[in-house]
Amino acid sequence: MEEAQPVKYVKGQLYNITLSDLRPDPNQSRTYIDPTALEELTASIQQHGVLEPILFRQDTDGALYVVAGERRFAAAQNASLTTIPAIFIEGNYAEISLVENLLRQDLTAVEEAEALQALMTEQSYTQEQLSAIIGKATSTISEILSLNKLPQEVRDECRSDPAISKNILIEIAKSKQQRGMLSLYKKYKAQKLSKEQIKQQRKREVKSPSEAVLTVMTDLTEKINKLDVAQLADADKQSLREALSALTQAVEEKLSGETQTKPKPAV
Repeated sequence: MEEAQPVKYVKGQLYNITLSDLRPDPNQSRTYIDPTALEELTASIQQHGVLEPILFRQDTDGALYVVAGERRFAAAQNASLTTIPAIFIEGNYAEISLVENLLRQDLTAVEEAEALQALMTEQSYTQEQLSAIIGKATSTISEILSLNKLPQEVRDECRSDPAISKNILIEIAKSKQQRGMLSLYKKYKAQKLSKEQIKQQRKREVKSPSEAVLTVMTDLTEKINKLDVAQLADADKQSLREALSALTQAVEEKLSGETQTKPKPAV
């Protein structure tokens, strides 16, 4: 007896899909669903049904996955529905899911930052390419991505808390060291600091000599990354190489204890 062949779906067409045939997408950018919001959506679906279709894809083995609309999918299950309206899509599923969630403002700040970073890594996108895909300025993309520098415990807490402002977290992430970020975050939580107050706290951070040097080097790295190499003359490129080589040598000598105090020239 021949095995049943997977149903072939048409891109962009609306279907009523049996809920039990759908699976959550393991690569979904959303990792947190607010229980209260889910209850409210479930009540709405019980009364009015699912008013907006979800998006789904088909794997090579015929399995169906929710690409976007996981909260509607979960609420439909809670409402004991048997089917859900769904539109079949093809293409870059991670990109489509991210854009759909961003347009609906369904992601927390940390979820958005992690989803953008994953998309950059998987597709080898530049920040400029992400800017064009998402429809946000490159500077905004850079600020969002900076949230991935936050300490793990801060990201874990904020990933499931949509109440924490993205702008607050971006300001905290501007601290050069993770210890400083964690300290600012704890002060923000305890004292309900504003963005401006966090900025002032960050400026008053007391840095050790090594932290001060690391801050300068981090700023230097950021400036180098922003250089338009195509606009540099060969002489400028060579000067940069020599300056960076001298800096590397000075750091290596200092850390290995090889730097000697040079004798003062005779008067």
